Amino acid sequence: FVLQRPPARNKTGSIPPQHRRSTTMTSIDSGEAQKQIQNMVRFIEQEAREKADELTEQTNQELQAWKSEFIYTKRVEFRTMMLDLKKRKEVEGKIAESKLKQREETKILVERLKIMQSLQKESMEKLKSTKKSKANAYKSLLEDLIVEGLLKMMERKVTVRACKDDQEIVKSLLSKAKKRFEDEMIAACAKENSKFNMNINISMDSTPLPDRCIGGVWIQSSAYLSRPDAIIVRNSFDARNEAVMQMLTPMMREIMFPEDEERRKEIEISRKAALEKLEH
Repeated sequence: FVLQRPPARNKTGSIPPQHRRSTTMTSIDSGEAQKQIQNMVRFIEQEAREKADELTEQTNQELQAWKSEFIYTKRVEFRTMMLDLKKRKEVEGKIAESKLKQREETKILVERLKIMQSLQKESMEKLKSTKKSKANAYKSLLEDLIVEGLLKMMERKVTVRACKDDQEIVKSLLSKAKKRFEDEMIAACAKENSKFNMNINISMDSTPLPDRCIGGVWIQSSAYLSRPDAIIVRNSFDARNEAVMQMLTPMMREIMFPEDEERRKEIEISRKAALEKLEH
């Protein structure tokens, strides 16, 4: 619409007749314009509200989507964290259990070792008492031990060491032990159609054996007495008792500690099961 200039008035202040119609039309046009302006304002406001509602709806949807994604991500992180924590606790528990079992098994092994050592000590005490109560049998045993040492050594010059209390007895047995050694070697060579020709020299070492030996003898090669790698056949009571204990320990443990055999079977079964799992 176009705003028109209001008509000029005459001296009396009234609008001339020629201008009255145009003024009325102008007033009508002005009211129509106001109505159009209001309609346009309402239209703009309506569009603004619709746009605002659309933006609000879009924002709410994006917010809900972000919330859902955020919650899902956090749930996954929390679940992963809890699984890791559970696994870590299980590993820590297994390690603690393993350490506890190891400590218990160590205690058991220590106690069993003490029992085995007490048996060894008891056997040594019995050997000591038997040595005193059966002097003739002990003398014959010393001769056998010397002959056995000579057969193992097979050296031309050997030295025999004995306990402090057995020095004179052993010295008296050297010639007899030498004769037995030569007879046995001659018999063995005869079976092979050969001749034994070795002159052996046996001497007595004045240095007694350590106190722990209790009885028996050591046979040493005279050629290596001053060397740290000297050849020695230890036929003393402590050495023979140690050898017998080592040989009989598995049998003694099986008799005294039968649960060891059960434990061995359990370990074998568990090992087979683990191998089967790996194969599949």
